[in-house]
Parts: sequence; C-alpha cells; structure tokens
Amino acid sequence: MSRGMGPLPLLQAVREALGDERDPRLALYVHVPFCSSKCHFCDWVTDIPVQRLRSGSTQRSPYVTALCDQIRFYGPQLTRLGYRPEVMYWGGGTPTRLTGAEMTAVRNALDDAFDLSELRQWSVETTPNDLRPDTLETMRELGVTRVSVGVQSLNPYQLRKAGRAHSREQALAAVPMLRRAGIDEFNVDLISSFPGEARESFEETLRTVLALDPPHVSVYPYRATPKTVMAMQLDREFVEAHDQHSMIDSYEMAMDLLGAAGYHEYCHGYWVRDARHEDQDGNFKYDLAGDKIGFGSGAESIIGHHLLWNENSKYAQYLLSPRDFSSAHRFSADAPDRLTAPVGGALMTREGVDFARFRRLTGLDFQQVRATPYFVRWFGLLERCGGRFVETGHSLRLDRATIHRAYITHLAYTMAHGLAPERA
Repeated sequence: MSRGMGPLPLLQAVREALGDERDPRLALYVHVPFCSSKCHFCDWVTDIPVQRLRSGSTQRSPYVTALCDQIRFYGPQLTRLGYRPEVMYWGGGTPTRLTGAEMTAVRNALDDAFDLSELRQWSVETTPNDLRPDTLETMRELGVTRVSVGVQSLNPYQLRKAGRAHSREQALAAVPMLRRAGIDEFNVDLISSFPGEARESFEETLRTVLALDPPHVSVYPYRATPKTVMAMQLDREFVEAHDQHSMIDSYEMAMDLLGAAGYHEYCHGYWVRDARHEDQDGNFKYDLAGDKIGFGSGAESIIGHHLLWNENSKYAQYLLSPRDFSSAHRFSADAPDRLTAPVGGALMTREGVDFARFRRLTGLDFQQVRATPYFVRWFGLLERCGGRFVETGHSLRLDRATIHRAYITHLAYTMAHGLAPERA
C-alpha cells in the first residue's frame, strides 16, 4: 500500500503481525515542527515554510490539537495489543518552542492513551536559545529525564553561517542551567567538518564542551542534504566542502579527545562517559528491538511490519485528518530502499543488525534482503570505502575499527557524486 493508510487497515496489520515472536516494548516519538530559525544544514524541516516554522502559540494551536487527537486515538489501541512504551523522544524542530501549557496538553494526552509506568527515559531536544528556567521547571514537573542540546559549534562566525539562532554565550550557559534545574542526564550535539570551518575551530569547540563535563556528547560529520541552504551553497561553490581525508582527520581528533576524557563510543557518533548509563542513553533511536510509533506531521513509524509516515509537506492534511498516515508501506524485499534507515542505523551501533530482531520488526529474512541488488551495491560501496563486515550466525555488523572511516568516506563520496546506494 503506497497511499495514505487509515486507522482500521493499520490496526488490522498490527493484529496480523502478532502471530510472530514480538517484543512488546514500544518507542514513542513526538514530532514538533517548530523552530526559532531555519538552520542552513538541517534536513528535518526543509519542506516547512519559514513563517510556519516560526509560528507563535496561536498558529501552533491547531497542530497541538491534532497531535493530541492522534495520540488519544492510537495509544489505547496499541496498549490493548500489548505494547508498553519504554522510551520516549520529543524531536523536531525544537520541542521547547512549545509553551508550558502546550507541553502539558501533549503529556496529558500521552497519559490518557498509554500505560507509561514502564517508561525509563523521556528525552527532549532543545536549542540553547530556547532553553529557559521556566521551561525546564515545566519539563521536570512533567517527568522529562534527559535533554539533548543542539550546540553544533561555539564559533560565532560558524553559527551565523549555519543559520543558528543562538550565540556562543547561550550555548555555554545551557549546561549549568540544566544542572541547576536538576537534569543531570543530557547530551550536547556537535557537528564536525562544517564547510569552511578549520579543524582548529572545531577542536576549540570540542575542548570547551568537554571542560563542561557533559555525560553524553554526539559528534556528527557534516552531511550535505539536498534542498538545505548549505547544500545549495556548496553546489554554487559559495562555500567549499572538506574532502574525506580532512573529514576523517577531524573526526579522529574528536575520537582522541573524547577517549582521553573517559568517553566511549557505543554507536557511531554517540559518546557516553559512564558505561553504566549506556543502556539508559543508548541505542533506542536505532535499536531493532521493538516497534516505534511516531506522532505528528513529519513523524515516522514502524508498526506491524509497516513503514508509516506523515509527511511535513502535507501539514494541512495532517491537521484535518491526524488519524490517517500520508504514506504506508508493508516492508518487502521488492522495495529494499525502505529498509535503508533501520539497517543503516543498526549498522552504526556496536551490535549491528540482529537477524532475529530484524525479522520480528520487518517480517523479512535479512539474508533475503541482503541479496537484493540494492543492498549488494550499498554494502559493496561500504566495503570499497574501507568498511569491514563482521558476521556471526545471528548478526552482521561493521568492524568498530573501520566504521568511522567507512561512514565518512561513504558520506564524502555521496556528497561528491550525489548517489544513493542503488545508483552507486
């Protein structure tokens, strides 16, 4: 099915999938497509007009209403089918653009719809300029346990080039503000190899962040995504991209600094200080353990062997009928490209693709999927980029010593050639 899927076909699909061995754990994702600025590198909001992206509370009200309706409809149905949310992530966009009353309304809808007694983590994304003491107080009262702060850079010039709305000073103030609010579990997001940014600039950012002693740090090598401002600037040669060697050099510098500071990398780009918190901070965004349900325009779900999506470009449709998904596809080896995100994400983790979990999530045999021309080309490209696959009787992963070089070389290659795996 490629067109929109309504609630009854979806729930029937979930019931049909219950005959398989299934993990009842559920990941919740809540999408908040509002920001104070449209960053030049961000591909999450490329289809959202700036005026709507920066909407005030009055303009956001119909969205919050639709979001709560969608949650209250699907939550009880999924609960009756045996699902129990274990982790919840609010992303966007910038969820902290919501007022305290709006956050409370969404949380109330979630409480009405789900049994959240087994929820072990609730993480919320923010930017330094949208982080305020009153917002943090509301978040703590509602039960938020973890915050991810999008810092990206501490270089004022680079922040302007990237279209960020925050300053260096606001970024540096974010960590002590979180600690004063009693939120001790948080992540600082950084981007390496921004076009035109010198290695020394990124190193200064990282060293300054490490001096703040955050429990978790994410480092993403820059990725030029079509339709973003920065990608168009690269195409027009207004800015110059780093080559793969300098991208690898910057990332390996980050690896050295983070390792020397006592962090370890449990997933490519994700670094944690205390190994005891790895499962808490861990792989919930990439793990193939259980299904996930995404609420909101722009959210993706994997439920009952289906990939479901509410497209940001169909925002008006979402407001009118939030119970219908704008696209829905049953996973199939005939359309292997729809498995790119779950397989690619799993390969970035230490465990890789677990064959039994893959079957439970998608209904497919991984070896059959792996043999498709799409995956043969993709995996072949990863190997040509320097990756080494390690296979056991139950899983396939990338060798930890080569994954960063393979990933970054693959990234640089596709940035230069504009190739998706099936065309590589």
